[in-house]
This record gives sequence, structure tokens and C-alpha cells, in this order.
Amino acid sequence: MHIIIDAGNTRIKVAQFQNQSCVQVDSFEEQEAFENFIKKFFSDLPCISSCVGSWSMEVPKAHFKTYFELSPALAMPMPILYASPDTLGNDRRALAAAAFKSFPGENVLVLDLGTALTADFVDSHGNYHGGAISPGLKMRFKALNRFTASLPLVDWSGLNFPNLIGDSTENSILSGVVRGYAAEISSWIAQYEAEFGAIKTVITGGDTSLLLRWLKNDIFAPSNFLLNGLDYILEYHLHQN
Repeated sequence: MHIIIDAGNTRIKVAQFQNQSCVQVDSFEEQEAFENFIKKFFSDLPCISSCVGSWSMEVPKAHFKTYFELSPALAMPMPILYASPDTLGNDRRALAAAAFKSFPGENVLVLDLGTALTADFVDSHGNYHGGAISPGLKMRFKALNRFTASLPLVDWSGLNFPNLIGDSTENSILSGVVRGYAAEISSWIAQYEAEFGAIKTVITGGDTSLLLRWLKNDIFAPSNFLLNGLDYILEYHLHQN
């Protein structure tokens, strides 16, 4: 059994992996509840954590005898060709590792539809190159409201794709933001395919369920993809020791 901790901007996920399969995921929005939960596990279980928010990892670090914390200093199971590896986010590292493990020998583009929209590319030789970072869906809606005098803050339920022509201010925002977001994703995929040929495209992140139905249908959307990457990194280091 492995314990995988993914501490994001707003919540912490604690996953339990058995034989490279995720068997349970628990989510927390408060530090104390997370720490109390961690203390229930046997201290002999191997653990890895990834933190991109302001959470403290002192409790799991002290609790587990075998503990790894994802950072630029932690070796990765594949070459990292990123020009500034010290600035590469933990979430992007984990997604790249998941891509490398899941699709060996293939070009893989991972699109994370979260707070930010990120693209990460691993080539068929297993080299991680980097990708792109762009504002996420909710960030775009908030920016229009925050940086203008009169545009409202609009929320999209994802039930229907906005009409091309917005017949009101709210519908115009929906058309611009949602269709623009989907077009950006489709354009990224097309540009990578034009440059590298056949690629596997993986979409993950909190807004995946909102957008996936409106995108091309040969996209993979595996569950717990980032957690799978963290488990793979942990497994890699356990075999190194």
C-alpha cells in the first residue's frame, strides 16, 4: 500500500494505492482534518506528497518512515529538458510522469483544465519538454468582471455549449470565454499533431467534465491521472533504494 498526497490550491487529496491501482481517495479542505486522517495510517507505509498550495506537510513528513516530497531536487523517472526545472510546478511534473508511464514509446500531450490551463509534452523517447500555461476557465470569467467597470461575473454550468453569437452581455461572455477556451485547446492539439505527428492527448483537471463532450472524441480522460503519476514517482524511488 502506498499513500499519495496531492495538495492543491484549495484542497488536499489523499489516495491509497495498491499494486499501482488507486483504491480510495479522500479529500480535505482543512489542515487539521487532513493531519488527523494521516495519523490513522501505519507509519511503515511509503508516502509521497506534492504541494502547490500553502499547506503544511510537516505531519506526514514526521509520521511516515519512508517519505518523499516532490520538488525540483527529487529525481524523475525520465529526462527533464525544461530550461528552468527549478520553476516547474509539481503538478506538471506528476502529469509528465503519468504520461511517460501510461504511454511508453508514444508522443503524449497532457492538458490540465484546472485553475490554470496547462499543456505538457512527453516525446516518444520519453523526454519531457515543457508546454504552455494559460488562464483557466474560471480565471477568464473572473478577469472580465475584475478588470472592467460593468461586465458581470458569469458562471457556466456546462449543460449546453454557448451559441456562437451571444444575444446578451452574459451570453456574449459565455460565447467568448467558453468557445475561446475550447478553441484554444483544440488549436493546441492540432499544432502538436502538425509538428510531431501522431500523439496521445490526455485531458485532466477539474473542468474536464465541462469541456470534454465539446472536444474531439479521440481524447483520453483517465481518472486520477496526476495521482497515478505521483505513485509512479514513488515506485521509482522505492526501487532505487
